[in-house]
Amino acid sequence: MNSTRIKVSDEIIQEGKNVIDGVYYPLKGFLNEADLKSVLETMRLSNGKVWPMPIILDVNKETADEIRDEKEVVITNGKEEIILSDISIYPYDKNYLAKNLFGTEDINHPGVEKIMKMGDYLIGGVVRMDKKVKPHGLYLTPDEVKEVFRKNKWANVVAFQTRNPPHRSHEHLQKTALKNVDGIFINPVIGPKKSGDFHDDHILGAYEVLIDKYYPENSALLGTFHTHMRYAGPKEAVFHALVRRNFGCTHMIIGRDHAGVGDYYGTYDAQNIFDGFTNDELGIKILKYENVSFCKECRDMMQENECDHGDEHRIHLSGTKLREKLTANEDIPEEFMRKEVIEYLINNKDNLFV
Repeated sequence: MNSTRIKVSDEIIQEGKNVIDGVYYPLKGFLNEADLKSVLETMRLSNGKVWPMPIILDVNKETADEIRDEKEVVITNGKEEIILSDISIYPYDKNYLAKNLFGTEDINHPGVEKIMKMGDYLIGGVVRMDKKVKPHGLYLTPDEVKEVFRKNKWANVVAFQTRNPPHRSHEHLQKTALKNVDGIFINPVIGPKKSGDFHDDHILGAYEVLIDKYYPENSALLGTFHTHMRYAGPKEAVFHALVRRNFGCTHMIIGRDHAGVGDYYGTYDAQNIFDGFTNDELGIKILKYENVSFCKECRDMMQENECDHGDEHRIHLSGTKLREKLTANEDIPEEFMRKEVIEYLINNKDNLFV
């Protein structure tokens, strides 16, 4: 092929592969200018279909000028190639992109910081691929995941998104949801994260331990979602729900501060955003849960307002607190996390974090 070739990051190639695999349905490629504006301002494509996340390909001015008259280009990371056709090249306002996606232009937000380092032009276009390298061994395409669901006779499946090893509150949410469905698809994000997050392999390893020891047989499927965290809070929650719909899930758990970072979003903003959509247009039902903590009086996990015992009787759990305890070599009580999972993490503590 004689098309102009553009060197891009592994991340960009992965985004293109997600479009091709159907993970990002209804997208057919990287967003053109009209669709980007519509997504940022309405959380819909210009054709009206719900889609809240910019899937974009940035380049510098030199590259933009080089391909200005091309009808087709090849993007590559040196290992894989994606063919981009029906291309359009356009400048964009980085502050506008940041403000409309993250609700802030604060450079301390990791997503804003990333946008400010991007090239000054975007390329829209339809993607296709002749040969793909299959990612992590736990990755299944949407069609492959749906086939597992069919074989397991799971008519109703709940999805759980995570970027942390499982503490007891997450386990409680998953098992609460499992009472009303046939199975759960635990679908960790695998890809670039901010400094201090857990390494992907140890998120997966911890879940494998938990599922093996504490879940009913054939009730849980662990599979990976290959992308990067945006830390876009509410809009990322909608994005994550649509992706899990594409994997064939009928329900999605949304807990507190989903895909949040710092204090940029309210505790339940990621739940409230779904009030603006119907289940039919999303294609997936959202299960909203309040914060879960361990009640020392009840000796069990409890959602807020589920028992009458005050905050002084509760152990509050979070990925942030887990990271702090592991980093400080503090004991992690079994009320916080299953002992086998604690043992797994401690055995790998020299290489736990990004």
